[in-house]
Amino acid sequence: MTGGCGATVTGGDHATVTGGDHATVTGGDHATVTGGDRAVLLLSFHSDRKRVVTAYVGENGIKPNTPYRLNEVHEFEEVKNVQNA
Repeated sequence: MTGGCGATVTGGDHATVTGGDHATVTGGDHATVTGGDRAVLLLSFHSDRKRVVTAYVGENGIKPNTPYRLNEVHEFEEVKNVQNA
């Protein structure tokens, strides 16, 4: 799923979701998200209940136009090989 600048783009579990500059990009469990400059990235996971982790492109090392997913400790990690995401 892809959206342009300022878009709100949502994908489910295992989705690959991309948004442009200033977009809000949301993915479910095991999803991969990518956003342009100043995009907001949200990924969910389940533990005792559904949880959502948020990252902001341009802060804390989160780069624009770079795919991310959650690692085993529910932190954003860059996806090096998108085909295996």
